[in-house]
Amino acid sequence: MKRTWRRRNYFIKKELQGKYIFSFFIFVVLGGIIFTLIFSMLSANTLTIVYDNYSLQIGKTPLILLKEILSAHWIFIITAGLGVVIVSMFLTHRFAGPMYRFEKSLEEMNAGNLNFHIRLRKKDEGKELAAMINRLIDTLSANINEIRHLTGEIERSASEASQALSRSEQCREATAEIDKVRDSAKRIRDILSHFTTKNNA
Repeated sequence: MKRTWRRRNYFIKKELQGKYIFSFFIFVVLGGIIFTLIFSMLSANTLTIVYDNYSLQIGKTPLILLKEILSAHWIFIITAGLGVVIVSMFLTHRFAGPMYRFEKSLEEMNAGNLNFHIRLRKKDEGKELAAMINRLIDTLSANINEIRHLTGEIERSASEASQALSRSEQCREATAEIDKVRDSAKRIRDILSHFTTKNNA
């Protein structure tokens, strides 16, 4: 079963991505506040000249700086907010997308489908985990196919032994035991029929 993993929806796990986007936004805002405070402390003993609305103003640098930041705060919030949302959306998409894919893949494995491989995009995170899950899928598929093969051989051998013993009146007990083996092999085959593997898709 061939899969294409192209994802055009950048909000795959909205709750997780929203949490990270909000955290990034708070980080940027706090960073701006801390930078302003540090700059104000370092420039506490300096004066700044500002030409605004045809008037020349002279004042202490921290006060002038604070006034300019407050007067333009809405521009900062909108610009920084949009920038943070866009950047963090792309960054979170690199690990939110693979997490979503891992969840869906594990659901398919739990449903018995082992006929697929996880494929991630070049810049996605979690390639090591995807490779480990793919190796697990291959191992399980190989083991299940081997068990299917051995079960078939057990059923054939049991059938041949049962036919050979049925000709003899003295071997009824042995025939009953062979029938039990055959029934057990049939139950194993029924359990294995729940799985779809690579070689038996």
